[in-house]
Amino acid sequence: MEDAAIIKSVTIEKLVSYGKDNPRASDTAEGIAKWWIKMPLEIVLPALESLVELGIWKKLKRDDRVLYCPVHSPDLYEKP
Repeated sequence: MEDAAIIKSVTIEKLVSYGKDNPRASDTAEGIAKWWIKMPLEIVLPALESLVELGIWKKLKRDDRVLYCPVHSPDLYEKP
């Protein structure tokens, strides 16, 4: 696996874990990167978009901001 793919995978794991522990949390990509998982925005944003595409997270438009939040379904976070 390439370094970029590993970094994205680790970032997704951190986001899924945070979403599982904080299912009602929401924030901008910048806030998530800076405060939730403390990783660079250029790494966090593609991971967030991947989770949105998979239906595990949602993207909400509020005024002039875009917020990301986990979908409130515990079974989405269950590991087989």
